[in-house]
Amino acid sequence: MRNVVVLGASGRTSAEIISRLLARDDVTLTLFLRRASRLKHLASKRVALIEGDARNTADLQRGIQSQDIVVSTLGGMDLDLKTSRVIDAMQAAGAQRLVAISAGGIYDELPQPFNAWDKRMVGQTRPVNLRAVQLIEQSPLVYTVLRPVWLTDKPTEVFELTTKGEIYKGTETSRASIGRFVADLVDDPAHHAHQNLGISQPGTDGSRPQAYR
Repeated sequence: MRNVVVLGASGRTSAEIISRLLARDDVTLTLFLRRASRLKHLASKRVALIEGDARNTADLQRGIQSQDIVVSTLGGMDLDLKTSRVIDAMQAAGAQRLVAISAGGIYDELPQPFNAWDKRMVGQTRPVNLRAVQLIEQSPLVYTVLRPVWLTDKPTEVFELTTKGEIYKGTETSRASIGRFVADLVDDPAHHAHQNLGISQPGTDGSRPQAYR
């Protein structure tokens, strides 16, 4: 069995990850969130719920102890603080493999005019997301960073990847495709190690996401 903890487990992106991991018989899940009651319907022999604060290293250690893979969908304007705490907790627990969901645009890597539009809409989040990724890259952990752009609930699992330093493709990322990527990575944890990747849907190029056109 492979032990996986999802940090920030109550979000919509986490839901797509969790459903795909539960479809695998060889995965045991720990779901870390502020209010465990929100996911009590998922509790089972294979799913443990841990209530805690992602800004608290001791809380995180309880969730991360004995885990093979840590998946973080944490966000917020204090994401750099939370990320620092996650790194500390992983090191204290002896966990090495981290998959972190960040955000596209932190390197100004989105194509114009989409980059300018994105910056106007959510540019205030870019610095903290960048700092969080820098902390991960500077850590001794075996990481994969994913940089989605505008999230959708479209069911498509098809995605394309861009590497750090490459101009981004597309304006949308389906939560379903993130779920598929993470589930596949859990199957093969050595894949995409120490990589920082943009993830988006093919055919979504443009000045802004479809919902805003």
